[in-house]
Amino acid sequence: MRATTVVGMLAVTLAFAGCGGSEPEPEPEKEPMKVEDTVFGDLIGTQDKARDRTNAAMEAHREALQKQLEADEAPPPEE
Repeated sequence: MRATTVVGMLAVTLAFAGCGGSEPEPEPEKEPMKVEDTVFGDLIGTQDKARDRTNAAMEAHREALQKQLEADEAPPPEE
């Protein structure tokens, strides 16, 4: 056989080998895990607790400030 014939046959064989190869089927989309179920769940819970405490402290401060304003704006007691 000639070298060009062998090279041509190899080229055709490689072209056919590259075409129609079986590709794995794509896996169906999985729902992502909830953050609470991952290793970061404790961090999220800690952030929520800190946020709740901060909001509670701000609310208590706001109420105390509102009471102080109402007391300062009240008319002076008559003698």
